[in-house]
Amino acid sequence: AVYMYDQIGFGTRVEEGQYFYERFPRWSKLGRMVSDVRWAIDELVTVDLLDPSRILVAGYALGGKVGLYSAALDDRIAGVISVAGFTPLRTAGDGGTAEGIYAYSHLHGLLPRLGFFAGHEERVPFDYHEILATVAPRPLLIISPTWDQYASFEDVCQAVEESRGVYRLYGAEENLQQVAPEDYNRLSPAMRTHMVEWATRQF
Repeated sequence: AVYMYDQIGFGTRVEEGQYFYERFPRWSKLGRMVSDVRWAIDELVTVDLLDPSRILVAGYALGGKVGLYSAALDDRIAGVISVAGFTPLRTAGDGGTAEGIYAYSHLHGLLPRLGFFAGHEERVPFDYHEILATVAPRPLLIISPTWDQYASFEDVCQAVEESRGVYRLYGAEENLQQVAPEDYNRLSPAMRTHMVEWATRQF
């Protein structure tokens, strides 16, 4: 079974994102997106035909981010596939990536308060190697294109390697896999095929 939906601010929910912060000044759009995943799982686990122990989240770009945050906060998620989903925050300053952490705070308004750390990225209180580590020991596939124009490929690889130590502590190092296609930031047919084949092997 595959469940898909429009995230807030996209598709049929474009208008929900327009005045989000006027309506919910103490929330963040990313927090709402993660909550949407949680609420979707609340419903999916009640469907008799589905196995609640085998719920996998998968996403590309923003969806890959949301999937990682969701799995970090919800143990009901049995595995994650993130395609071109992140670049580390603390190294996303000048010269790191095109938009840096402004992509979160100013460009897309996902985490507005992250903008306070612009120019002081080393002080960001968390980063993606820690988010990845919280998914352990559950299966996690990171697909990181080597020519990703929105991410530092070297920094992504370092984050994956740093989180690998936590998987190793669980004796589940094989559950963390990274694939690095020579491609730019897109969801190619080859990547989609790899996602399906990996999910089939895991579940």
